[in-house]
Amino acid sequence: MRRTAALFATALLAGAAALTTAPAAGAAETASPVPAGAQAADPAGCTVTSTMWDATGTCTSMDPMQTWRVSAMCQSWSANGIPFYTGAYSSGWVTGNGTSTAWCGSMETIWSQGIALGPTPPSGPTGPVTGYVNKCLDVRGGSSSNGTPIQMWDCLGNVNQNWRIGSDGTIRAVGKCLDVQGGRTGNGTSVQIYDCNGTGAQQWRARPDGAIVNPQSGRVLDVRGWDTANGALVQIWDFNGTANQLWHVPA
Repeated sequence: MRRTAALFATALLAGAAALTTAPAAGAAETASPVPAGAQAADPAGCTVTSTMWDATGTCTSMDPMQTWRVSAMCQSWSANGIPFYTGAYSSGWVTGNGTSTAWCGSMETIWSQGIALGPTPPSGPTGPVTGYVNKCLDVRGGSSSNGTPIQMWDCLGNVNQNWRIGSDGTIRAVGKCLDVQGGRTGNGTSVQIYDCNGTGAQQWRARPDGAIVNPQSGRVLDVRGWDTANGALVQIWDFNGTANQLWHVPA
């Protein structure tokens, strides 16, 4: 992600003003501000180290649904000695524990750095959602890209099989929400992950009978065609109580 904002400070100014960066197109969230020239307070369990040209953040006790990244400002100088500030390049958003890096371009040095958090996720139990033939609900390839299909796969304990049953009615993984494709309501509509947006396509209720229903459509999560293979797609369908519509959610 290349610089999205810049600040020129004239020689008459006593100091440079703060500037924030925003994620590039397609990023899940808007970055929290990091004051220029000052280290932001990092969340508990997170550390940021820097050299002259880059900054690396590591978090070891982050909420598994919380998105974050390292945000940094870079400083360079014009030919007449006026400082020039830009947002650093970024390795992108991380969900839960992990590492993120920000770095400066040629002839620039790190001026400030810190952890930028995405929106606070809702509370709720977190873990695998298991279903037909004891396979797990899985985000294909572990991708966090909008539109990534939801499939069934052997339970591996990976981050793409770690779901939160949110107190706000969402079901979340990899920093995104379980979503009915296009907000459609018809039988056979695929489900995917997408930026959380508060629409009815992202509302779910886990019922005592084992079904997971989308109230907007009145239909439930269903393993397409009774497919038992890894990679079987998940859709919505009228509830009929069959095994490919029954799920166990974290409690």
